[in-house]
Amino acid sequence: MSGPVSDPVAAPGAADAPHEVILVRHGRSAHEESGWLDVDGLRRWMTAYDAAEIALHHPPPRELVETVARAARLVTSDLPRAIASAAMLAPGREAERMPLLREAPLETPELPLPALGGLRMPLRGWALVLGARWLHAHLRGAPPPGVDAAALARADEAAGWLVSASADAGGPIVVITHATFRSLVAASLVRRGWRGPERRPFREWSAWRFAPAGSRPALATA
Repeated sequence: MSGPVSDPVAAPGAADAPHEVILVRHGRSAHEESGWLDVDGLRRWMTAYDAAEIALHHPPPRELVETVARAARLVTSDLPRAIASAAMLAPGREAERMPLLREAPLETPELPLPALGGLRMPLRGWALVLGARWLHAHLRGAPPPGVDAAALARADEAAGWLVSASADAGGPIVVITHATFRSLVAASLVRRGWRGPERRPFREWSAWRFAPAGSRPALATA
């Protein structure tokens, strides 16, 4: 089965340069949820989501597979969906697993998920609630819900490690991580003087290419 149609990660014929970091969101989760959930049910869904690998019927784009094949290093979060994504992108290649790249949680003790008076909704309804919380935080210039000082510090540590590692990698570093945490790492790279694509899709298998300011890498996204 062919991969989904997407924009290329790199322009045809473009050479991958050193000092590049390509942030990839993992493939689609294999976990499926039906029925109506209250907030505790949503928390159980989160646990099952973290334990699941990825759907085999949703393969990565061919261009992304080719980009990973050219990467000097392949690094992944240690959650199952990220590890399974690395295996699908590069069968037989050993990826470096890093807990540092795990997803940020959806809630913290200081900002728990809303109980909504015990209201039960399908997962799509909860997605709207979480999206509204995200938008409200964005409009206030605040971090996304669930992102506390520890998550911000971890993302900054990850960005610092990637900047340092890229200097010696001899080619691009492909990083398989998660939706929210990828955004935090990207913001930290920008603060360090790196540049990336203006358009940053959030869908599964999307890839954001970053490089130090002054270099001219292909910045298209998958």
